[in-house]
Amino acid sequence: MKINPKTITLKNGKEIVLRSPLASDAENMLNHLRIAYSESYKNLNRSSEYWNHVSVEDEAKVLMDFENAPNKFMLCAFFNERIIGGLGIVGQQAEFVRRTGALGMSIQNEFSNSGLGTSMLQLALESAKLFGFHRIELTVRTYNHPAIKLYEKVGFQKIGLLKDAAFIDENFVDEYSYQIILS
Repeated sequence: MKINPKTITLKNGKEIVLRSPLASDAENMLNHLRIAYSESYKNLNRSSEYWNHVSVEDEAKVLMDFENAPNKFMLCAFFNERIIGGLGIVGQQAEFVRRTGALGMSIQNEFSNSGLGTSMLQLALESAKLFGFHRIELTVRTYNHPAIKLYEKVGFQKIGLLKDAAFIDENFVDEYSYQIILS
């Protein structure tokens, strides 16, 4: 599923293009993932080293799958042709829950608190509704206060606590579970 380009202006005046990435963006995407995961691995689900072992060809296949799949999509933020943020929604496969999607996102620290996250989430949720999703869920580490504030700002509601949900730097950490119903 594909999202057409939309240009936004951040609080700092920088113009950003939001759109679905293409297979030709694979190297750019890997560069973003390496940066975002090195800056914020404690908030994400892989170490930054993981992305050093993913080939451009393999990432291109992932991006093509997102573009062509009927139940998932990806949205990226481009600044001067460089990917600085990414957001994906992946739908469930089983018949009775296929209108539910799981959301994950990453934004490079340089663009935190700029309005980018809000814009990306708003466009993604509008698109998800158009694509037939009804419910979007996500998890967030309990210590990730900026992300929690962002998710609640756009309408996500906390529905639970997941104890010891991740094992990071030799410690178990808790996560909150959030959802939004698209009306």
